[in-house]
Amino acid sequence: MLDKMAFFVYVIRTGSISAAARKFNISVSAGSRWLQDLEQSFGITLCRRTNRLLTATPAGQKLVDEFSPLVDNAEQLCRTMQDYQDHDKGHINIACTPVYANNYLMEKISRYLIDHPEVTFNVNVTPWALDHASDADLVISANACYQGYREKDLHLVRRELMQSPFSIVASPSYLARKPVLSQPSELAQHQCLFATTLTGSNDWIFKKQGETQMVKVPKSLEVNDSDLLLQSAINGAGIAYLPAFIVEKDLSSGKLISLLSDYETSIWSLNLYYHPPAKASAVASHFKAFLLQK
Repeated sequence: MLDKMAFFVYVIRTGSISAAARKFNISVSAGSRWLQDLEQSFGITLCRRTNRLLTATPAGQKLVDEFSPLVDNAEQLCRTMQDYQDHDKGHINIACTPVYANNYLMEKISRYLIDHPEVTFNVNVTPWALDHASDADLVISANACYQGYREKDLHLVRRELMQSPFSIVASPSYLARKPVLSQPSELAQHQCLFATTLTGSNDWIFKKQGETQMVKVPKSLEVNDSDLLLQSAINGAGIAYLPAFIVEKDLSSGKLISLLSDYETSIWSLNLYYHPPAKASAVASHFKAFLLQK
């Protein structure tokens, strides 16, 4: 009964049976049965579905309000007991943007597992990592400083992992068949490759001599993975606006050519989000410290 009551608390906190089921490492169908069993035990309806979310009835909210402190105290006790272990042991859920997962995260996890074989990981690679903050121990998400950007209101600690200006690049084969690009406004005559997940929209920012231009580029190709965007640029599909660290190797090899280099661009920022010490598991805190090592 106590497990099912704790499960119900997380159903209401996340608004989702599936999210709560992942937290308790059970199937969605088992979670639905737990919820039905709990309602049958009390003989009352505890939640209703509204706008694709589960919300508590007055009786359900009473249960959440009264039982939540016990759930939080029990989880804090579990984390305290983990601190007594001589070595890391436990499970870590990570939601991570593709660009960091592909270029850094998997190598770091591999190194960590060599020294901590009793730690297990689940990595959800998604451009919308912050949408999974409710059921992740660590979230790694990127954003660009573009006009209108507002960060989600999360009860998490944020630490910047890295930042990089954007570079405007194209392949020699593309530039051989298209007119020379001398200023941002001429992008309207070009094929442009972009990722809303990187820049927020198809608006590209350019700054020069104190003036800022926001250019809405043609939507020739949109993907939500920067590595796919990079390959499209190398293959001659068009002009791309990508974080500089992603393109530097291909610029050096001549596969790509830098354009409009006398303009400043938006800054791409990669951030690590994690729970404060009172709510974080010991094993997640240790891996977080590992990620933050320079």
